[in-house]
Amino acid sequence: MQQAPAKDRIQLVDALRGFALLGIFLANILIFSGWEFLTDAGRAALADASAIDWQHRFHKFFVDGKFYTLFSMLFGAGFALQLERLTQRGADGLRIYRRRVLILLGIGLVHQWLIWDGDILVLYALMGLILPAFHRLSDRALLAWSALLIFAVPIAGVLTVNAAGWPPDAGLLALSERVAVALGAVNPQDGVTWLRRTDFDGWFSWVMSGPIYSWGIRLMSWRIFKVLGIMLLGMWIGRRVASGSLLNDRRLLWRVLAGGLLIGVPANVAYTYGKQWQTDWPSLIGTVPLALAYAAAFALAWPRAQRVLGIFSFPGRMALTNYLTQSIICILVFYGFGLGQVGYWPPAAFYTFALAVFLVQLLLSRWWLRHHAQGPMEALWRRGTYSGRVTRAAAPG
Repeated sequence: MQQAPAKDRIQLVDALRGFALLGIFLANILIFSGWEFLTDAGRAALADASAIDWQHRFHKFFVDGKFYTLFSMLFGAGFALQLERLTQRGADGLRIYRRRVLILLGIGLVHQWLIWDGDILVLYALMGLILPAFHRLSDRALLAWSALLIFAVPIAGVLTVNAAGWPPDAGLLALSERVAVALGAVNPQDGVTWLRRTDFDGWFSWVMSGPIYSWGIRLMSWRIFKVLGIMLLGMWIGRRVASGSLLNDRRLLWRVLAGGLLIGVPANVAYTYGKQWQTDWPSLIGTVPLALAYAAAFALAWPRAQRVLGIFSFPGRMALTNYLTQSIICILVFYGFGLGQVGYWPPAAFYTFALAVFLVQLLLSRWWLRHHAQGPMEALWRRGTYSGRVTRAAAPG
C-alpha cells in the first residue's frame, strides 16, 4: 500500500490541531462569558428554557472534555514525531525536547498568573516533562499505560475518594477562596459580580486565586492522570504516523470510529441528563472514545475533504499564538476592566462570538503564514528552543 506523503501527514496533524483549538474555545467561552457562573435564575433571565437546555446538551455531548483530549493526543504525537526527526538528524532529541517544554512551561505560567487562570499550557508542559520516561516502551506497553491512566486510575480514584470521604481537591478550592478574600474579593461565590468589578483589587484577587482553584478542579476531575494517559496514546499514534502505517490503515481508522461511537454516543447521551460532571461514569467512560471517533472521522474524510478540512491547518500551525490571543480578546471583552460584558450574553450570542473570533483568527493566520514561516509566539518558542551552539545545528531549516 502506498504511503501518504510526509507533507500531507503533517498538514493533517496541523488541521486536526486547528479543529481542536476551535473546540477548546467553545469550551472556554462558557467561563469567559460568565455563563458557567450564573445561577439558574440568572440564565433564565437571558434565555428561554429551550435555549438553556440546547446549550447544556450541546456542551455535554459534543464539547466537554473532547477537545482537550484531542489536544493532549496531538501533544504526545508531536513528541514522538519530533523525537524521530531529531534522532534522524543525529541531534540530542530529548535534550532539545526538554528545553522546548520548559519554555512552554514559562509561557504557560505567565499566561496562567497574569492573563487567564484557566490556562492549560502549564499542565501540558508538566506532563510533557514526564513523557521521556515512557519513550523507550513498546507500542503495547504504551497502550497499556494509556488505558490505565485514562480509565482505570480515574475510576478507581473516584470510587476510593468517595468511599473514604476525602476532599478530592486536596483543599485547594477552600485555599483559593481564602486567598481571594485576603486580596480583596468581597463574595468569591459570585463569579459574575466579581468579574464585573473595574478596580485593580478585583482583578488582582481573581487572577492570583484563580490558578489555585483551577488546579483543585483538575485534581477533582482526575484530569492530570487522564492528560498523561492521552499523551501516551498520542505517542503511539505519532510513531505510527512517522512510519506511515496509520493514515493508510483505513481498517484501523474505521474500527476506531465505530468503537468510539459505540461507546461514546450512549455514554455522552447519558451525560446530557441532569447535572453530571467529569467524575460521573458517563464522562469517565465516554469522553475519550468519542474524541477518538472525532479524530478517526477527520482522518478518514481527509483524502476527499482536504480542501475543506485543510483550512483548519492555518490556525493549527499557529495554535499557541491563537490560544493566547483568544484569552486576551475575551478578558478585554468580558472582564470589568474591559467592556464588562460578563454574564450578559445568552448562548447564541457567546457561541456566535467564539465562532466569529475563530474565523478572524483563521483568516489572519492564513495571511500571516503567507509571509512568515511560523506564528509570532511559535517563532519565539522556536528561537528559545534552538538557541545556543549545541542545538542550533539541529534546528530544521
